[in-house]
Amino acid sequence: MKKKPTSARVPLQNILYATDFSKYSMAALPYALSIARQYGSTLFVVHVIPLSALPHSSPAIASQTMTEQAMREAKSAIKSLVPQLKGIPHKTLIRKGDIWSEICAVIGEKRIDLAIVGTHGRTRVSKVLMGSVAEKIFRHAPCPVLTVGPNVCGEPDAIVDLHIILCPTDFSSESLAAVPYAVSLAQEHQARLYLLHVTESFVDKPTEASLTARLAQLVPPETQLWCEPKAYVDSGSAPEKILSLSEELPADLIVLGVKRTPRLPGGTHLAMATSYKVVTEAICPVLTVRG
Repeated sequence: MKKKPTSARVPLQNILYATDFSKYSMAALPYALSIARQYGSTLFVVHVIPLSALPHSSPAIASQTMTEQAMREAKSAIKSLVPQLKGIPHKTLIRKGDIWSEICAVIGEKRIDLAIVGTHGRTRVSKVLMGSVAEKIFRHAPCPVLTVGPNVCGEPDAIVDLHIILCPTDFSSESLAAVPYAVSLAQEHQARLYLLHVTESFVDKPTEASLTARLAQLVPPETQLWCEPKAYVDSGSAPEKILSLSEELPADLIVLGVKRTPRLPGGTHLAMATSYKVVTEAICPVLTVRG
């Protein structure tokens, strides 16, 4: 079936790429470059020297020396990225302080439309930028965040030529905030859109039919998609079902609504553990939208 042209487009004038120069954050750079080229965006490459990396207990002179060394190393690492940024409007920023606070400040100052980060997916306390801070970014950033996890195996250019988009929802206000983004991207790229709802326990056929119809109603009838959205209802572990379906399709992008803070036990399926597991284990990039 031939795709119909569409005029819908997600505006991405300013993109932030956060890096700590690890292999995990560097894996996200090609995606930032592809999106910036496709949308004609200005790319802000941001590195924050964390306060935790500086020796508070050291004598003032020694502390200043280490700070200057960290700054020199950061400038050198940033400089090594410049050849890859050729042809893309860009600015490089090096800041010192709390990583999230500084990134949040840049998002506001530069009117960032999309933040891009990589993550190693570790769950231990030792997580640095590409772990716990990456989660803080996608959970608290006022703009959508594209996270590239360690299991992502597709070509970076696929992110600007989407064919299959998966949007899980538990019908909470947080998860529903992601639906317009998924619909808009599907319309722009004329991609296949799949909606998924996972229940904790098995549901009978009438309930499944009702939930399927509810999913279908999330897409406005006037939306110009080249094919009907597909709705899935499944039962079991939400993150496992999301990851499984994303591999089965296979999806080019998962669009996920996230909560700013975790809910208490008994909350919705797209709670803290679910979103973090999907973001860090998916084989495709995950676009998170804070509800």
